[in-house]
Amino acid sequence: MVATMISEQRWNVLQGPSRPSHLPGSYLLLLSALDQGWKVSRVSLQPSWDQHGFVYVLTLKRFGGCRVQQLVLPRTSQVEALLSEYASRSSSGHR
Repeated sequence: MVATMISEQRWNVLQGPSRPSHLPGSYLLLLSALDQGWKVSRVSLQPSWDQHGFVYVLTLKRFGGCRVQQLVLPRTSQVEALLSEYASRSSSGHR
C-alpha cells in the first residue's frame, strides 16, 4: 500500500531540494519531475506576460502519455543548457 501511495504522488507535491537555491522554483520543479520519470514532450518559447522577455512553456508527459502537465520557465542560461542537454539525450535514446 505504501508503494502505491508513493508512486501516485500528485504533481503539486513534487519536492525540490531541502536547501535554499538561487535557481527559480520552476527550474527545480522541472529537475524533480525529470527525476521522477516525466518526459518533455513539447517546448515552445513565448513572450512573457509582462512583455519584458520570453518564457519557455514545456509540456511534460508521464508514463505513456496518461498524465500531462505544463510548466513555465524563465528564459535563462541554466534553463537553455538543461533543455539542450535533455534534447540531446532524448534524441540518442538515453532518457
